[in-house]
Amino acid sequence: MLMPAELLSNPVAIFLISLVVASLVYLLGRSKSVPHPDKAAPYACGESVAAEREPVSIHIFEFAAVFLVFDVIAIMLVFAFDTAYPILPVAYVALAAVALYSLPVFRRRR
Repeated sequence: MLMPAELLSNPVAIFLISLVVASLVYLLGRSKSVPHPDKAAPYACGESVAAEREPVSIHIFEFAAVFLVFDVIAIMLVFAFDTAYPILPVAYVALAAVALYSLPVFRRRR
């Protein structure tokens, strides 16, 4: 018989407990009502718009892509200086340069 402290340190028991808790949260939290048709209607600044596709500006996604590249490269550089290979940080900086150079290539034409 497992003691409570041993039960909470057992990975299988923790997985089963989290599975039961997640199932309970899912079952208790789901909605049983039918959504109103107006909820699925397109909406823009208080006025109804047509359902056809509207052009979406991806300007913010360009900034997100640049941030993601800088963020990943920064993390890679932090861990690269701790290795026995001195060429690794240089390789990561070169990879960052290639990634930043290729970002405008995939930019949407205006």
